[in-house]
Amino acid sequence: MNQSIAWEEHPSRAVSEDAELVLAAQQDPAAFRPLYQKWLTPVYRYFFFRLGNVKDAEDLTSQVFLKAMEDLPRYRSRYRFSTWLFTIAHARIVDYFRKGGREVALENAEYIFAAQDPLVQTIRDDELDRLVVLVKQLKEDEQELIRLRFFAGLNYREIGEIVHRSEEAVRKSISRLLERLHVGMEEEHE
Repeated sequence: MNQSIAWEEHPSRAVSEDAELVLAAQQDPAAFRPLYQKWLTPVYRYFFFRLGNVKDAEDLTSQVFLKAMEDLPRYRSRYRFSTWLFTIAHARIVDYFRKGGREVALENAEYIFAAQDPLVQTIRDDELDRLVVLVKQLKEDEQELIRLRFFAGLNYREIGEIVHRSEEAVRKSISRLLERLHVGMEEEHE
């Protein structure tokens, strides 16, 4: 699961690549594997940083890919594949909480930020602890934007399609959230 996140470097190329992978998988279910490999880490991170435990994140991730594989013949390119996939993921997390699942919001974020040097790790742990406290103070919909952008690695357009907002509204919201978090971190240092 040590796959890096591509941050909107060439969105049209990524969309084109996904479209080719989807078409191949629709024609031959055995060709689903490249889609699975490409999106496994982002989907898993989305669940892990929402739930804070490996078992539930793995279970929900597998459910998403099973559902995606089952429904792939009916997928139409009206939306990007990533939007479609994370809409399935979002529905799974809603079902999880309806059934009484517990949430541990962003508690284990150090999973991504592990450092080699003990001093650097100590400083990062301290900063991460402060950041987690600030993020927990955000409203749930604001936390969801953070999860979709930074843990799932989606771009603003994809997030907008999932949360039913315009790309520009998502961009502005995330920018404002980051600024609030930055100000909060700076106030902690004073």
